[in-house]
Amino acid sequence: MGQKTVRFSDLSGQLIMRDDALARIVIQEHPDLSDGPVEIEALADEALATEKDALRVAVLDLYLPGEEAPRRVTLDVEAFGALVTEKSVGEMLAGARPVKRAGRPKRAAAES
Repeated sequence: MGQKTVRFSDLSGQLIMRDDALARIVIQEHPDLSDGPVEIEALADEALATEKDALRVAVLDLYLPGEEAPRRVTLDVEAFGALVTEKSVGEMLAGARPVKRAGRPKRAAAES
């Protein structure tokens, strides 16, 4: 006896008939999300439609004096741009210092 797996879009409930129409969406942040990222499945067309409504944002981590953990802030790109008055946002970002990623140091190449 065989089995068939039937998939439905988590967004619309529509039946997903073909594997090439299946999109995986990872939700990184949402006000109702409490335990970290989750993933859902949707039709590829539904996933692509989210881009047309996408907001252009700047996501900042604020490290404030006396606080151990940073505060995450999401701003509209225009609102962030209004904060930058000395030069253009592009110039300011191009001249900014890259963040050093925390983690284990890279291992030296194996000696021959």
